[in-house]
Amino acid sequence: MENGQDVSMCLGKLERCYNTIQLFKIRVDSYLYEPTTMALFETKLYLMNKIAHLSDANKKLLEFMKSSKDLLPDQYKMVNYHIRETFELEFDFMEYALKFRQSV
Repeated sequence: MENGQDVSMCLGKLERCYNTIQLFKIRVDSYLYEPTTMALFETKLYLMNKIAHLSDANKKLLEFMKSSKDLLPDQYKMVNYHIRETFELEFDFMEYALKFRQSV
């Protein structure tokens, strides 16, 4: 029973990560965050690549977790690593938004 709850908890966390990643994808693509300098353009490119990578990883983890009944320690570590990477994306985006606003 406990393992089933762990799988449910991880699925919930991964789905929240998916929503966060999609939100940042929309925001990076927004005209409000169009780069005006080369540094901002490079940062935007970095963010877009990171978003694509995290989105793919999230999709694979979600598919795997939905098909798995048991949660192994390595899988739990992968989920936690993905959550940490998503938080880092959020921090990176906030830095980008701050740089963007400072340059305007």
